[in-house]
Amino acid sequence: MRDQWLMWFVSYERPGKFIARAHTAAHDGGKWLPGEMVADTLPELRAMLPARLTRRERTSVMSPDVIETWD
Repeated sequence: MRDQWLMWFVSYERPGKFIARAHTAAHDGGKWLPGEMVADTLPELRAMLPARLTRRERTSVMSPDVIETWD
């Protein structure tokens, strides 16, 4: 993925489930990658994410469903 980087968006959806979805960030806007990670708790979901990521707080331009992002 040249000139792109991967970001994970974490949200609380479906009754009682935390969801992480991957999105490529790129000059062309990027795209959502297929699949998702699902867990019952936020710590459980964080443990499923790839190692060595940095957690970021959501920004005001993100959907209110987004809890945090990782890159």
